[in-house]
Amino acid sequence: MVATGLLDHPFKEGYAARLGALPGAAHAWIDGLRQTARGILNASGLPGPKNEAWKFTPLGELSKIPFIPAATADDIDVREVPRGVPSIPGAQRVVLVNGVVNTALSDPLDALPGLRIESFKQLLVREPQTLKPFLGGIASSGALPLAALNAAYMADGLVIMTAKNFAGATLHIVSIGAAGAEPLAFHPRNIIALETGARLTVVETHIGLPGQSYLANPVTEISLADNASLRRYVSVAEDADAFHFATTSVALAAHSSFETFHLGLGGAKVRQEVRAALNGAGADCCMNGVYALTAKQHHDLTTVVEHHVPHGTSSQLVKGVVDGQSHGVFQGRIHVARDAQKTDARQLHKALFLSKGPEVDCKPELEIFADDVQCAHGAATGELDREHLFYLMARGLDRDTARALLVAGFLDEAVATISDENVRAVFSDMVNGWLKRRGV
Repeated sequence: MVATGLLDHPFKEGYAARLGALPGAAHAWIDGLRQTARGILNASGLPGPKNEAWKFTPLGELSKIPFIPAATADDIDVREVPRGVPSIPGAQRVVLVNGVVNTALSDPLDALPGLRIESFKQLLVREPQTLKPFLGGIASSGALPLAALNAAYMADGLVIMTAKNFAGATLHIVSIGAAGAEPLAFHPRNIIALETGARLTVVETHIGLPGQSYLANPVTEISLADNASLRRYVSVAEDADAFHFATTSVALAAHSSFETFHLGLGGAKVRQEVRAALNGAGADCCMNGVYALTAKQHHDLTTVVEHHVPHGTSSQLVKGVVDGQSHGVFQGRIHVARDAQKTDARQLHKALFLSKGPEVDCKPELEIFADDVQCAHGAATGELDREHLFYLMARGLDRDTARALLVAGFLDEAVATISDENVRAVFSDMVNGWLKRRGV
């Protein structure tokens, strides 16, 4: 039985029995992680409507789907990268299909000295001690229910590690979701660890192929040593029947920096949860994003920034447009500990309604226990400004063109925060493509 207010889940005996032996099971500490996670999952179930952090993203529909492990589906054959995947200039491409590294579709994994890229499964089997400082220590199964589901059944994924003072590179990780005759689920575990002074840019494209429903449940644990810098840009355009629940936890050491941008353009139900812990003085975290939704799409961006030490900075700017019967959600919490003096933390969310049917829920939070800080948050929702629309139409633009310009300008403020010029141009094109397809 699961606790009151929580949902039972389909990932029990039948799912586990079909999965077979998981990599690393011979190592007690790995098996212990999995058993602990399964215990948490079986005792608590999936978060239900009474769970405050999940009340805007109900999982009742998910709990009723008889998912099978992706590894057991014998009717999946992805031989090429979908056409909708953008090209990132100068980036090394790594492709995963249902959470498993596909070397045939990827560039060579050992092409860059000082940068280690490996399959999570292979490293878990060959040298699991390399993963011990990170695996399960940054994303806690006890605090994160979907991370517990991932830890219980993690089988593959990607490990990215740099040497000290690695000079920088751009990786493009393409994650393809594909289901056959039965709905399937996959739970990739990704680890990114940057040593002291290293710099890296990671672009992630999550895209889906049509078929049965599938669940992508990736967990990414990121460790940034002193003076390390990671730029991570994520776009989600899953299949219309797909569920995508991603959990990212980041640990920042002194004077490290983390810039992330999340672009949500597709999927039946999507939740991106990003947590950052500023553990070293002078750490900087920048979390921005855009969601553009239509039909019955649901997108939830949940962020938690924890300032544990003095002189940390964090900023967040999230903008969304909603159309049809879609539902946009932003939940952002900033926690400033008692000792985290001289913190500068800011957060802003704005959403634009393109029609009368959609819904937006926004929940910004500040928890401040220090007294020498600068912190602010804000949220606003509304329709297109009629005066601005009239102004453009009075200068000769037709109504549709004027609307498109106003919506593009509204979203561009957030897209413009992407510091990588190539990625900024690609993401801008993706947003404009969505606007054209919607006829905005």
